[in-house]
Amino acid sequence: MQALRFEKTGSFDELAIRTIAKPLLAPGEALVRVKAAGINGSDAAAVLGILPFVTTPRTPGRDFSGEVVEALDDMGAPANAWIGGHVWGTGSSRGFTFDGTFAEFVKVPLAVLSRKPETLSHVEAASMTLPWLCAWITVDTLANVKEGDNVIIIGARGGIGSAAAQLCRDRGARIFGSYTSLANVAPPPYLTPIELTSNMAIRDAIAKEGLQNKIDVLLDCAGYEHPFNDALFTMTPNGSGRVVVMAVHAKDGLFPINMRTFYTKALTLKGMLSSILNPTEIKDFLDLLAAKIDSGTFQGPQAVNTVDIKDIPAVTGALKEILTRSSHLRSVIVP
Repeated sequence: MQALRFEKTGSFDELAIRTIAKPLLAPGEALVRVKAAGINGSDAAAVLGILPFVTTPRTPGRDFSGEVVEALDDMGAPANAWIGGHVWGTGSSRGFTFDGTFAEFVKVPLAVLSRKPETLSHVEAASMTLPWLCAWITVDTLANVKEGDNVIIIGARGGIGSAAAQLCRDRGARIFGSYTSLANVAPPPYLTPIELTSNMAIRDAIAKEGLQNKIDVLLDCAGYEHPFNDALFTMTPNGSGRVVVMAVHAKDGLFPINMRTFYTKALTLKGMLSSILNPTEIKDFLDLLAAKIDSGTFQGPQAVNTVDIKDIPAVTGALKEILTRSSHLRSVIVP
């Protein structure tokens, strides 16, 4: 089969199309023909060697949507009920310590297969699995957003931020979302947008709503110093404030935090790691997400950019784009 490979980390120049053996199935595994594979920042970080646990040689890619073409049950007999099934998946160490989804085929444990939403194409489905998983971990596992919570999302236009907004709305929270600019942007009606026109834009907007010291949850999906510290100023001082971070823009991973504001408001800070859930928990979430998309509760992507796996310059461009956050349009690789 054809697969995108890198023999060593350090540069996108290491990426090349290779012909490798199709995965062999063990009992309890399924072979999925990849119809589309989402491109994520962690894929770019894996190739560049930013993630120290990545082993080589490797096929990158964590997200996929495709069709089951072979399946074996736990006894090694054909699991025919899954053949032809349209499935999607994400997460685990796929693309890091074992081969990922930027290939014609990928093998997946049968027990964690999840059927993709019927109302989404493979391209649409593959573009959203990891961002939505990260949003779910952020909103559910870490922040435990509840009905009536006041929530600020920094970076509400991005893949994780926009998914988190939908999840918070579903839980009955009041949502404020920051945008670098509102030009040519149509924020969803359930979110109050805050344009970052100054280093105090967030606190000014929250005060205008009469909610100073009443923000319960801060979700930072962007990782910039000034919006983060501005938002901290608005949070509740009663010891119940929850802060979750999942990004930092600085190359060295550092930016100053106003620790006086942090400790005088008795806030809790947590970091989001996408591999915090096990494969079964990820399957359960994807099953729930598929049902909510098909019911119309959640909305899928409005547009997705497709990249031919054989077009190495286009693949490299898409990886650079998501790493630098230079586009709000998600890209997927099509084998």
